[in-house]
Amino acid sequence: MGDPRRKPQAGLVLTPAPHLGAATTTAGMSWLVAASLLPAAAWGVLLFGMPALRVLGAAVGAALAAEALTTLPFRRFTLLDGNAALTGLLVGMFMPAGISLVVPVAASFFGILFALLSWGGSMAAWTALGVSGAATTPLDALRAALDGGATGGPLAVLNAAGYPFSRFDAAVVGWINGHVLSVIHVALPSGWFDVFAGIVVGPIGAVSSPLLAAAAVILAARRIIRWEVPVAALAVFVVLTVVAGGLAAGPLFHLFGGTILLGSFFVATDPVTSPLSRNGRLLHGALLGVLVWLLRFFGTLGDGVIVAVALGSAFVPLIDSGTLRHRRRPRREKTS
Repeated sequence: MGDPRRKPQAGLVLTPAPHLGAATTTAGMSWLVAASLLPAAAWGVLLFGMPALRVLGAAVGAALAAEALTTLPFRRFTLLDGNAALTGLLVGMFMPAGISLVVPVAASFFGILFALLSWGGSMAAWTALGVSGAATTPLDALRAALDGGATGGPLAVLNAAGYPFSRFDAAVVGWINGHVLSVIHVALPSGWFDVFAGIVVGPIGAVSSPLLAAAAVILAARRIIRWEVPVAALAVFVVLTVVAGGLAAGPLFHLFGGTILLGSFFVATDPVTSPLSRNGRLLHGALLGVLVWLLRFFGTLGDGVIVAVALGSAFVPLIDSGTLRHRRRPRREKTS
């Protein structure tokens, strides 16, 4: 007989999700992603100055305020988990530096697609760089030049159209052509270094492809983001660009010029809006690659990345239903 005063232990303990342990918490993952994006955001502030910093601050502040307004009435404090801060940072990184602060605030509250549809002109009002003075992105400048009948490679077209590249580009490209590529009698066109390094007009946090690529590698190595969606998206986009063409430019120009790296690695990989299985993520990424290509070359809403991510997310439940395999329990044999 046991002690009757001893309380019986529960046979089943119910706790809220998640039920799988992990070394990294959700808050830790969010803050790590935000930290990895800070160098690219800082590069945008360096290029565009205080207006870029104000846009980033307004977007992050609005996201934090929206989180507080929706949780504090229920006595929940979730600002420290990093989700709101990361959302605001991403919203600000997609914005032009000179945009009215109303737009990043509204985008943080309601979503960047809402801002793109409501303030399309403001979202395309790019700020001039101190080093070049251009007020249009390389992608938009190329599109305008080709509409005017220009021909040739993308950087040659931009040069002929008067897109002013920086003195850094002239120095770096001139040195590479004179000391390295002259041996094999080839030469890089002017503008190559600016487009690659991100010394061009564009969204605050999307102009520096090397910094975004480095952040993506770090997060993938830490298994914070899954590789299937961005790799499939970029692969399909590159293949379509090579096979079907687009704006008379090769795939490298399109990878470096626009928000496809920022969108595919840091937005499309959101675990909440991504398929659960590996095959599903590959299919989802391939769909995003097709959508970005269609919207960039035949659409009118910027470079097509944000719209493609929004449309692709709508297909995630359907992709999950077709790719997830549910194991059936084996039937028990009847005993006589």
